[in-house]
Amino acid sequence: MDLVHRPIDFVTDMEYILERHCRINYACDCPWKRKMPYEDYRREWFGMPAQMQGFLNPLRDSAKGSKAIAEIIEDGAGTTVAYFWVSFEETESGFCYAEVQDIYVEEVFREAGIASQLMAYAETKAKENGAKVIRSGTGIENTKSIAMHGKLGYYQYRCEFEKLL
Repeated sequence: MDLVHRPIDFVTDMEYILERHCRINYACDCPWKRKMPYEDYRREWFGMPAQMQGFLNPLRDSAKGSKAIAEIIEDGAGTTVAYFWVSFEETESGFCYAEVQDIYVEEVFREAGIASQLMAYAETKAKENGAKVIRSGTGIENTKSIAMHGKLGYYQYRCEFEKLL
């Protein structure tokens, strides 16, 4: 499938981006939080304007940079296939890395290799922009994402813990 990449339009794509980011968060959230039905999770997430701005501000800021990928992916007919956001960071020491912040492929287009294509695209862009590493995270129980990352040669470099009180 030929994919068309276009920059996010922060006016017309806003509702779409927020909804997909919420779905990504839900799929990657901790197991106790995902016991909540998605609609309740969504209502809670959309009910926290500061949290939404905490997502949108970095997305907008990184999209202003020449390196970032902040795109809507469409098929040749203009149907939205995916949303993709990759940011770039440079440390004080000059170490540059890319980080896949969000990747969402619409359900009807899943299992067609689109996420793998987008990750390859991100890796190419990362190399072109001087990144030495590309990072991507997911939830501990997001088995499809974990399997995809492993298949693409990604390895786990960090592990985080929490304890319910």
